[in-house]
Amino acid sequence: MTDAPAPERREFRPSWPAYHRRMLVRLVWLAPLLVLTLLIVTWPSVGAAVVAIGAALLLGGIAMLLYFGRTRATVEAGELRLRGPLRTRRWPTHAIATLVMLPLPGTRDATLYGVSPALERMFSLSAQTWEQDALEELATAIGAPVVRAPAGLAVADITERYPGTIGWTTRHPWAVVLLVVGGTLLASFLFSVLVAAIMIATGQVPLPTPTPAG
Repeated sequence: MTDAPAPERREFRPSWPAYHRRMLVRLVWLAPLLVLTLLIVTWPSVGAAVVAIGAALLLGGIAMLLYFGRTRATVEAGELRLRGPLRTRRWPTHAIATLVMLPLPGTRDATLYGVSPALERMFSLSAQTWEQDALEELATAIGAPVVRAPAGLAVADITERYPGTIGWTTRHPWAVVLLVVGGTLLASFLFSVLVAAIMIATGQVPLPTPTPAG
């Protein structure tokens, strides 16, 4: 009598080089916009703008370190586990009705979506942070039926033909951009107010004194 073999464990991780390449493309147009926004909000204090940009880069770097250090997908014993930066989600692989490999508008690389029998999105693994080979291998390890959508579909076509995939942020990309810019403006304004309050409290910027009448 022999022991049954242990179920195979497959683990997959996002790719920092893949994300870095795609991030550089976005920075070509996004970074000048954000820098200009910070300069306008903090003007004439260029030093405050430099500090704000440095703080944003530091926080962004910490977030990326946390994401790529913790995130992974594991398939073992008929279960899919997705560990993110803050939490881990689990599903039996048989509960995943369909896996959709879907290139988002304006891209050719496919994001992997897990769709439930009720046509609701269970998870998504972005082509921005995952290599295509890793997503293909993960789909094979899960074992659910795979649907491959063609590139170049409009948002309305994706919503109609592949329900349970894209969400609000993909359907309204300009609203997301406005939210990012608005959030940057608000954070920069609050930062400027905080810096001014500190400088006044420490006496670096004297308050105007009223002149005596007469």
